[in-house]
Amino acid sequence: VLAPAHDSTRSSLRAPGGCQRRLDRWTPRGRPMEPSDQSSRDDLAELVAAAQSKDVRERCRAVQAAQEWVHTREALAPAAAASLIEAIRPALADSSPKVVQGALELAGTLVERLGDTLSPHFSGLWAPILERLGDAKPSLRERAVELAVSGATLAVPTAEALDALRPGFEHRNWRTRESCLLVLARTLAALEAGG
Repeated sequence: VLAPAHDSTRSSLRAPGGCQRRLDRWTPRGRPMEPSDQSSRDDLAELVAAAQSKDVRERCRAVQAAQEWVHTREALAPAAAASLIEAIRPALADSSPKVVQGALELAGTLVERLGDTLSPHFSGLWAPILERLGDAKPSLRERAVELAVSGATLAVPTAEALDALRPGFEHRNWRTRESCLLVLARTLAALEAGG
């Protein structure tokens, strides 16, 4: 579980998403904790609150810590997934590319881990995903395409996903239109390959 660290454990690391983070706020305790533990829920609530901070560095650290929190769990409760989705939604619309990248990675991890269990919560992510499909940064666009495809093939019924993407085909941003075509092509290819 992630918990406040002591001063002696402070260290600075470069996160995979390029976000400089200090691990003096949340660090693993070293023992697996059940998702139902009160301290686990408290840690998650703290991460969700930090993800909505006005400080971009704090939001970036919170998204990275949330990824670590998810990776340390053997199982995720539906309530934890709902809380994480609530944190991801505003992070996908963040002005910081690093926060957005972390949110896209976290959402992708949740889809892979939970599949169609995430369906009731994932529907609220389509609007911000649609905006990220038109992002000026190619790496963020590609991550958004990957998330949309995995969402359409694993988390929600394909028809529902394509219906949610329908506005993207007429979007004023050409990148959004192009990315929606990529999502459609990759989703159909994945469904065909899956049988």
